[in-house]
Amino acid sequence: MSENEIAEALKGSVPIPAGELPRLFELLRECRKESEMTQREVKKYEAMKEVMLKEITGKYAFYEFLFSNIFAERAEAIKKDFEIIDQGIKRNNRGLVAAGVSGLSQVVASSPIADMEKLRRMLG
Repeated sequence: MSENEIAEALKGSVPIPAGELPRLFELLRECRKESEMTQREVKKYEAMKEVMLKEITGKYAFYEFLFSNIFAERAEAIKKDFEIIDQGIKRNNRGLVAAGVSGLSQVVASSPIADMEKLRRMLG
């Protein structure tokens, strides 16, 4: 601060009695101590936030990978069942059509999340 800024800040202020100066300095020291404690706490919470964000990001990546693979397998199974149905239609083979429809209905009727409780127990 320049002298002018200090003078402007002190303009209109009441002088502090000399006997109060030790008390004022003690209050200022306590304020500084409190400020330092607050800064340490802020750093601690920021570190905790970073750890939690990494944990959440890791879990997100894992679940995204897991569900992508679960549903990719279903998509592949559905595709193969339709190929069987197509072959059955081309060959006029009712057995192939029935096998494809049966496989397709099993894939569609089953839930890829039906075993989630089992999966949760394995993971946790």
